[in-house]
Order: sequence, then C-alpha cells, then structure tokens
Amino acid sequence: MSKPSKNTASIHSMTGFANVQKTTRAGTLSMELRSVNSRFLDLNFRMPDDLRLCEPLVREKLMASLSRGKVECRISWGRAEGEKRIPQVDLGQVQMLAELESSIQSVLPRANGFRITEILNWPGVVEDNSLQGDELQETVNQLCDEAIDALKATREREGVQLAAVLNEKIDGMEAVLNTLLPQLPEFLAHYESKIRERMTEMLNKVVQDRASHLTVQDLEDRIKQEVALHSVRIDVKEEMDRLNTHFTEVRRILKQGGVVGKRLDFVTQELNREANTLGSKAHAIAQTQASIDLKVLVEQFREQVQNIE
Repeated sequence: MSKPSKNTASIHSMTGFANVQKTTRAGTLSMELRSVNSRFLDLNFRMPDDLRLCEPLVREKLMASLSRGKVECRISWGRAEGEKRIPQVDLGQVQMLAELESSIQSVLPRANGFRITEILNWPGVVEDNSLQGDELQETVNQLCDEAIDALKATREREGVQLAAVLNEKIDGMEAVLNTLLPQLPEFLAHYESKIRERMTEMLNKVVQDRASHLTVQDLEDRIKQEVALHSVRIDVKEEMDRLNTHFTEVRRILKQGGVVGKRLDFVTQELNREANTLGSKAHAIAQTQASIDLKVLVEQFREQVQNIE
C-alpha cells in the first residue's frame, strides 16, 4: 500500500471506536462509541436509567459531529482499578442521633436503640455522592466531547488508508486503459478486414446475379458503408474518454476531502456502467479481458467506498 498523501487526510471512514472515562465523586463515568458503515446516521444508546436524562444532549452532539454511520453509544458507571468508594459519614449527625437515643431511653428505658442501617439511612448522615441536574449534564457533556474527538480521530486515520486504497484502484484502472489504448487501431483494422471480407463475398454473389443492377462501384460503396457502420458500433474511444474523466473526478474528490461517500458512490456507478459498455463492444480477447479487469477493480473500489463517510 502506498503511503497516504497529506491531501487525503480529511477523508473519514465510517468505522471507528472510542472509549473514554471521567472520574467523579460518584464513581467513574465511561462512554464507549462504536461506529460502522450505514447509508444514513443511525444512533443507538445503552445507558442506566439515571443517565437517560442526558440522552438528548448526547444525541444532539453526535448528530452535529457525524453525518453517516451506525453508531452505538454506551454510557455506564464503574470504578477504575484501585479506586475506593468509602462513604463519607457526618459524625456530628451521628452524635446528635446518639444524644436523641439517650434522651428517649431516659424516658423509655426499654426502648431499643438505633440500628446501624437506620443511622446510615438517616437524612444527612451519609454524604450524597451522586451527580444531579446541571452537574451531571456538564460532566456528560465533557465526556461526550472527548469521546467524539477520539472517535473522529480513529475514523480519520482509517479514512487516510481508505483514500490511499482508492487511489491505487484508480491507478490500476488507468493502467488497464493505457495498456489497451495502443492496441485499439490494430483491433479495429482486423475487425474491419473481417467485415470487408464477409461483405465482399456476400455482395459478389449479388453482383453475379444477372437480375441484379449493382455495379462493382456499388459493391465497393456498400462495403465501405457497412465497414464504417460497424466501426462506429465497436468504437470504444468515447467510453475510455469518459472513464479517464471519472478517474480525474475521483482524484479531485479525494484531494478535496470532507463528506464524500455519496459522491464517490455515484462515480462508482458510472465507472461500472462504462466498464460494462466496454465489454459489450469488445471484438478482441484483449478487450474482453480488459473489461473484466476493470470490473474487478471497480467492485473492489465500490467495497471500499461503502466505508467512507
């Protein structure tokens, strides 16, 4: 594979992966993005219920940053390796409960004391480490920005490689045409010779027929007419010119970069159409083989285009 050109750095693949984490007092918040090729932008979300309120925010950011691809977004809580989550207990509150318990038991000596679970569940005793409201939204917002940047970076790196492959396929198609082009006059002359021989034999019989009013000159004119007509039908110069125009357009699109997947898909259809026409007009084995080689390269080109944003 040839070294990617700097001009193709802005081509993006639709395949990518990103996994980022952010440590908070409530634990480690993780976001994972996976994307594969798709005709449109297809978003799927997997997250716990306490994060569902952030889904519209994440959806909006993804839609603003990506244009195509099937993207799966996973958001989850967890703990980083070695992370300890020891609840913070307000000992002042515990002391107040102890005094309250002592006061009650001074009046009701047989009353049971507080259990540990009751103390920990008492409002204000254990610090609430969860993220709520705007704080949660802001944390997810920052995490989402990091995940999208990482995803786009992986898609861009793969896009550079895809662009290099596409340029190689275009170079291959161009090489097929350049090999075929010098042989066309020879193929055409051979075909015209066969047509002339066949027409001459057929029309000679007509001239020899006493009832026929055709002259030798009429015969020659008719042969020239038929040869010219068949030559036009098998001429592939126009198809080759159009193929070369498409090659130039593909290189221009790749150099320009951006969101080019759909445009390249359209050019691929045109390349395939011209390759088929070239095969239908073939009158020599070399032309048929050239058409087959072209169609193989076009199909390989198409497979790579399907992955470009």
